[in-house]
Amino acid sequence: MTIIATIPGSSSDIFRSAATLPKTRSSTSLKSATTSTDNDGISASPTLCNLERAESIECNSENSREISFLDLSPTELNVSEALGSRASETIECVRINRCRMTGEGFASIVDSLCQFDLPSLHTVDISQNHVGGAQAAYALQKLLVHAPAIRFLYLGWNQLALSDLKQLASVPSHTFKVSYLDLRSNPLSAQQKTKSKKDSLARTAISNNASSARWIDSLVESLPELTHVLMAQAFIDDQTLSAFMSALTHPESRVEYIGLEWVGLGSRLSTLSTIMKGLAPTPSKVSTRSLHLNLAANNLGDSGIEAISQSGARLTSITLACNFVTERGTGLLAKWLPESGLTSLDLSDNYFGDQGIVSLLDLDTVRKSPDTFATELKLLGLNSCCLSDISLRMLSEALEYKWAPLETLRILRNSRISPGAKITA
Repeated sequence: MTIIATIPGSSSDIFRSAATLPKTRSSTSLKSATTSTDNDGISASPTLCNLERAESIECNSENSREISFLDLSPTELNVSEALGSRASETIECVRINRCRMTGEGFASIVDSLCQFDLPSLHTVDISQNHVGGAQAAYALQKLLVHAPAIRFLYLGWNQLALSDLKQLASVPSHTFKVSYLDLRSNPLSAQQKTKSKKDSLARTAISNNASSARWIDSLVESLPELTHVLMAQAFIDDQTLSAFMSALTHPESRVEYIGLEWVGLGSRLSTLSTIMKGLAPTPSKVSTRSLHLNLAANNLGDSGIEAISQSGARLTSITLACNFVTERGTGLLAKWLPESGLTSLDLSDNYFGDQGIVSLLDLDTVRKSPDTFATELKLLGLNSCCLSDISLRMLSEALEYKWAPLETLRILRNSRISPGAKITA
């Protein structure tokens, strides 16, 4: 089992002690966690276009395979000049960040790009601009048709509504190869200011129309290779979110990661319940793919955990970090875990303490069936949960009674765990 913690006295190094757990008892020493640079999130960044990449790197050099514009004014965006003497066939990434580019400006850039052959282009990153509206939708469709190898779309921090992407489904008998779709911090359901009052009214009608589920289904069907969808901090109404999630989790969908952090589901429990019930298997809806659902920082509280635990949902992995979960919530999770299909559960940054571990492990029930695993968990995230040595002793006992086939335990930043504490199994 892999134990992840931080060596006392170090502010950055991560101590990873790995030991195989045989049938006989073994022990692994744990160091108390205080600070860490460990990143528990899923990273699906492709190659060159990483938002955290240093801006000082020269991306438009002679040997670069990227066209990049950073912190420029819209009038300074010149594709031909940036391409220079390079062959357009070698370009793999186009990145335009923090350039105050609008939907009209994006359409102009796309017109310029489409003058060149771009067979190798697989990444388009236009994050942190003002792109949105009908012009942006048509431009995006035009670019995807012209450069069919595009797989990674970074559209975060713009002014896009989900209905803007409807245009992608309008190409007859055409599908796109996009596998990674970043829609973070977009007003996916907001009414946008447009030059045409008629256009504004049309968008509002699309968002509220009961038939929206049909075009959303068509949109997802036009992206059959989609695997990652990021919507953190996006504004999206209940109806649109429910319809989008239903399409993304359809048995024929290939989506394996959905990020819904910071979307306020704690105050929309009926929508949360609808989403989770959509993940419950039925005779006509059985999916065998892996699915990770990230619900971090939604202020779910124990009421949200109750909605999840009573949904009958089955999925591979769920992140519930930073959701004000107490020992009551972990007790509700304990009842759901055996039937959930979960192999990964992240409860980090919920300060339920040792009592929360007591409720989660439910040792009285586990002891009754010591010959079979009570859950399928292989990874458990308990970073910053106010745990002490007591929690480690309870985890040791739970593992002895086959609570889970645990392989990785994350206990960073639990300062109450003493340096000499051990976990045995």
